[in-house]
Amino acid sequence: MKPDYKLPIRYGLIGGMIMCVISLISYIFYAQLFGSMWSQMIFGLLTLGVMIFIPVWGTVTYKHQIGKVSFIEAVTASMIIIFLTLLFSNIISYIIPNFIDTEYPQHLYDIVQSNTAATMEKFGAQDEDIEKALEGITLEQFTPTIMSTFRSFGKWLGAGLILSLIVALFVSRPSKDVEIKPEA
Repeated sequence: MKPDYKLPIRYGLIGGMIMCVISLISYIFYAQLFGSMWSQMIFGLLTLGVMIFIPVWGTVTYKHQIGKVSFIEAVTASMIIIFLTLLFSNIISYIIPNFIDTEYPQHLYDIVQSNTAATMEKFGAQDEDIEKALEGITLEQFTPTIMSTFRSFGKWLGAGLILSLIVALFVSRPSKDVEIKPEA
């Protein structure tokens, strides 16, 4: 019997929509988010949590739906979810600065430059060190190209494969609902 991957596709679409909402929230509140290291860290952890939770949840649900699942089926289900989630996330991350708000990268660049300088000054860095650090931050880093978007997609897909392999190890194991027969 051929596996039915409708459920992983649905979870991938759900994950993709959640990542689009997160990207839009990030875009709307970028000044507040990038204005503080703590808010960046919390938002980054939230995003990473979603990127881990959705595939795990979807793959476990898939196992419960079809019963016993092989390692390959579990990896495939998880990768479908991750692929679709990343696809939506990368598309929206490319569209916002390139088509919706072309000034967005400049605003992010200015905020990061300002915050980097202020943080380094707070820790007593020398002016020359601050200037070197600021030279390392370029506007191009905040303007995604097609190639940088594909590279990002590929890197995250590689990380997703590792997550899928780990999830599949646990999901493809037999259930502990094994009947114990009494000794005669």
